[in-house]
Amino acid sequence: MVTEQQILLAPYDQRNGQANPPNPTQKRVLDWVDKQRAIPSADHIPVLYLQGGVGSGKTRAFMAPVIEMLLEIAGLRVLWGRQDFKDLKLSIMDKFFEIIPSEVIAYKTEQYHWYDIKVMDSDKTSRIYFNGLKDLTGLGSQEFAVIVINEVHEISEQAYRTLKRRCRQAGVPCMILMEGEPPNEGHWLAQLTNPAHENYDSDIEQWEVSTYENWNNLPAAYRGSLESMPAAWKRKYLYGKYGFIPDGKPYYMGYKEHIHSGEFEWNSEKELICGWDFGFHHPAVIVTQIDLQDRWLWLREIMGNDITIDKFADQVISTLNRYYPGARCIHYGDPAVVQKNDKSEFTSWQILLSKSIRLGYRASTYSQRKEIIEGKLSRLISGRPELMVDKRYCKICNDGFLGGYHYPEHTQGQSFGEKFEQPFKDSFYEHCMNAGEYIAVNLFSPIQNKKKYGYRPTGPKSMSNI
Repeated sequence: MVTEQQILLAPYDQRNGQANPPNPTQKRVLDWVDKQRAIPSADHIPVLYLQGGVGSGKTRAFMAPVIEMLLEIAGLRVLWGRQDFKDLKLSIMDKFFEIIPSEVIAYKTEQYHWYDIKVMDSDKTSRIYFNGLKDLTGLGSQEFAVIVINEVHEISEQAYRTLKRRCRQAGVPCMILMEGEPPNEGHWLAQLTNPAHENYDSDIEQWEVSTYENWNNLPAAYRGSLESMPAAWKRKYLYGKYGFIPDGKPYYMGYKEHIHSGEFEWNSEKELICGWDFGFHHPAVIVTQIDLQDRWLWLREIMGNDITIDKFADQVISTLNRYYPGARCIHYGDPAVVQKNDKSEFTSWQILLSKSIRLGYRASTYSQRKEIIEGKLSRLISGRPELMVDKRYCKICNDGFLGGYHYPEHTQGQSFGEKFEQPFKDSFYEHCMNAGEYIAVNLFSPIQNKKKYGYRPTGPKSMSNI
């Protein structure tokens, strides 16, 4: 048995040994949950949806009331999920067990990821389950009182409706708490929260949460990277607003988010093809693969922020080893890779080679890249586009195709020239999109035979040997 005096919690993190107080939205969440507990609904399942910017404290807003309920309501059954269990473990479970004291865990099974929590001043327990939401068949016919969904935009509408039917444990208050980044217009979440849409779900109470509410709890460098984003991304990832509003006409025509994006797993039997674009402020790498049906899948984007190529290359290698262990990689990049600059006595090509990354490159024009990529966007293989983007891990590329990567705006009085035939250089979207273009022109252009260069984690070479 545990008593209230023994439980010391800091669900909103701590500073100088003291627990941080909740920010305004986190306090509102506590009040909302208290209201549902005090007056349980008899005719519907209350759903609270926090749609917010990155780092706005959405997850911690749910940690506090969920832990309170686990410690106070005997027999309570909580399901906490995210689309991919690996992401759930890294983002949620580790944080949950940092907050809740180990002495209140009465029993656990790490094989099935459920944990019995001792209820205060009682010999009874509650239980929390952690589960990936990609496949819900493993839940059987279980019933829960509280369901928490992280990154709800990642799951399907069918998964949401299935979970809602499972939120029906008798004798205790029932509710769904879900949070996520704002999806673009047309997403099922945008439909369910729009009173004018036929799919509107009146059970959902939606709050928009700005990152600025949690601003003082974020590192200064992280705040700087957020404020350097383009206006369209600030709208989504700082202010928590729906939709993506491009600043001009999309450079690539034909991209439809609901057709060209999806979720894909890499094939460990096939090589990865990586595209590199350079620059101190936002260097970028796109990790792609040709699948068994010859479709070109953009699997993951990696973007640096005010970082040298040497450190960015280490970041890329770490990411590749973490998510694609043992993969053989082919690398293509900007032809400027062989040019020297005033920041290093070595070229970017030499720096990468010192880390066992041998970069292939080829001169090309924007029109050549555009022809290749638009051709792949327009062609189908077995009913699906020849080029597809993973919507989970290529958010910049997805929005780049939608118009973040766009033609310059033409104002009255300006004469048309070559610059209006090329994409606008915004120092953000252009880097990820250029990285993909360098793959396209090297891998799919029929101009000449191409050499393939690869990376294997064999250890760094010495610069003196280059």
